[in-house]
Amino acid sequence: MVTQAKTTGLTVLFCGATGRFGALTASLLNRGHRVLAATRDLASPAAQRLREAGAHLVRADFDDPASLRSAAAQADAVVAAGTAHAAGPAADTRHGRNIIDAARAARASHLVYITVAGASQRTGVPIIDSKNAVEQHLRRSGIPHTVIAPVYFMDNAWNPWNQAALATGRWPSPVTRSRLLQQIPLADVLAFTVHVLESRDVMLGQRIEIASDQLTADQAASVITTLLGRPVQVAEPRPAQVNPLSAWLEHTGPAVDITALRDRYPHIGWHTFTDWAATQNWHPLLHPEHPHSPRQRSPHPDHRAFRRS
Repeated sequence: MVTQAKTTGLTVLFCGATGRFGALTASLLNRGHRVLAATRDLASPAAQRLREAGAHLVRADFDDPASLRSAAAQADAVVAAGTAHAAGPAADTRHGRNIIDAARAARASHLVYITVAGASQRTGVPIIDSKNAVEQHLRRSGIPHTVIAPVYFMDNAWNPWNQAALATGRWPSPVTRSRLLQQIPLADVLAFTVHVLESRDVMLGQRIEIASDQLTADQAASVITTLLGRPVQVAEPRPAQVNPLSAWLEHTGPAVDITALRDRYPHIGWHTFTDWAATQNWHPLLHPEHPHSPRQRSPHPDHRAFRRS
């Protein structure tokens, strides 16, 4: 079990505050930290919601190194994640390097970078290898840092490309129904990120892959079946739909020692899939009579699982 004094009153530059990790802002504010929410558009509705929540907005563009340096110079610590889901692997790598260089130039005392499990080496999966390039640059940079590498998100169930399956009462899976898949809810990633920020001295230099549970798609569907009181079938990926990431998850995938992780960091409050599922509102999408929204397509199919802000 890890025990140490917690750092309080940090000023944290949050790159990606308007993305899917946005709830980190509230978590930090609730613990007495000051949040500098980086955004390209200070007037956007998402940015205004952050301002109303108590964050301080700072203009920063991942393709504008000067703006990143200016923002990082105002902070004690920087938190960032990738941009591959919106911009593609090449831009993801470029943006990551720009953030690292800006944090180094600003002499930030701690950069917390959220990548993906498996990105410590090249895999042949573009969405992972872009993170591998960023991690290599981070190690060479000399900046004090910690890398958090989560596995597949439980919350990916709500991604637009899964709506068609959900609306017909099927559980979408990136792997075949009997393949164990390590997973984590966004809430646990955020809780661990707060821990890393508040425990800088013992977390510096570490790269930690994190997972909360592992189960098959059949087991996940069984959990949801129990919650809904009616059968939920699994929608496996068809061979024609298998992308490099799904193939990697099927044949290799991460191998986090979940028991050891829970023992070392019990205060995180890790959630099993059943815990997470019990907090979700399944009925709007898992109801055969409910018309589903038009299916949206991802510009980068192999970005579907490890989606980043």
